[in-house]
Amino acid sequence: MNRTELVIKLFNPNECGISRWVSKDECVGEFESLYPTNGNMWYRNRGVKKYKLETDYSNSNIRWRFNGLANNEIPRTIKPEIWDDIRNKPCVVTGLKFTNGHKIEVDHKDGRYPQDVLNIETQKNEDFQPLLESLNKQKRSDCGKCKKTSARFDAIKKGFNVAVTEGTLNYEGTCVGCYWFDVADFISKLNIK
Repeated sequence: MNRTELVIKLFNPNECGISRWVSKDECVGEFESLYPTNGNMWYRNRGVKKYKLETDYSNSNIRWRFNGLANNEIPRTIKPEIWDDIRNKPCVVTGLKFTNGHKIEVDHKDGRYPQDVLNIETQKNEDFQPLLESLNKQKRSDCGKCKKTSARFDAIKKGFNVAVTEGTLNYEGTCVGCYWFDVADFISKLNIK
């Protein structure tokens, strides 16, 4: 088997380009040539570059997974009735409405786009939130950093007295508790006495 075939066999991504987490400790035996020595040489192979690679440095054992297709991404279609409903609500951060001349975008709360939210048959209103276009771009940037580093957004940077309301600043398989995941829920949890 060539290196690309080994990577595909080890990661076993589904048709959407999503795989399980693979630890560097699994790069033994048949997969020994995939063990990282100077970066991920195997990810430079043309047949593997079609997948988005996510790296987790959260512990001493580096691990990776494929998290979607780099090209031909799965469309992020939103059911029209959900789009209409969310778009007509005020921004959850500023309270400004579309009618005030501000562009409201319908934001996927989970910046990692889980399959049930991408599927218009299973998505629900509560999977989305209204954000001003500029805030949605800021969130997208912060979520991108989290995907690369597994370090969740620290809400203290926005002046809050807590970093997250659930979990830790280290991404552990869920966005719940992060400021950007559900701004209204985050704020409501701070007001509980």
